[in-house]
Amino acid sequence: MSKTFIESGLLEKDYKGPFLPAHLKNYRRSWTFAWPSFLPSLNPDGRYYKDYLLVAGDTLYPQNLVYLNIREEPNATINGVLYVVPEADLHEYDDWELGYERFEVTDFITDFTIEGGPVFAYKALPGFTLEPDGDISRNVIELSYWKIIQEAFDYWGEGFEAEYLNSTGPVDTTIIRATQKILWKDPPPEQIGELKSLFKNPAR
Repeated sequence: MSKTFIESGLLEKDYKGPFLPAHLKNYRRSWTFAWPSFLPSLNPDGRYYKDYLLVAGDTLYPQNLVYLNIREEPNATINGVLYVVPEADLHEYDDWELGYERFEVTDFITDFTIEGGPVFAYKALPGFTLEPDGDISRNVIELSYWKIIQEAFDYWGEGFEAEYLNSTGPVDTTIIRATQKILWKDPPPEQIGELKSLFKNPAR
């Protein structure tokens, strides 16, 4: 991710802390996280929306929105970014990363000696993993999410992009689509409550 992205998201608008490219050993990245469309997904404005596609004039609600995931793989290494999040703010990240499990990876960072606190990463919870195919009625990668990755390439440069491509499993790019959003007036909040109850939070 780029510094601009984290400053426009959950961190302060003018982040002054460390922001460093780093590597995580024994993990590989893949397009295997799937958020089912029947679950409400909270947006930055605090409301819930459903994502849909317009295909030949028809409205199509894909079964899953597909995102990046990391999985254990001996002798593999992925690149990423290290930055500091106040411990009191971690619950906001957990809420944003519903469907993922936050877990400690301090001992697997290869570039730096970490002091003062743990390093966390996120991986898909059981039940949120999927090997997507090219059928857009089942699987879609939001174009806006894809652009966040492209912005990171622009920020960090060609070397970072090359490392990302080498450490990330392939995906059918035909499922990258610009989705539309419609306000979900009566989302089932009990489903989100159940999901949060399953969330493992090692910092509390």
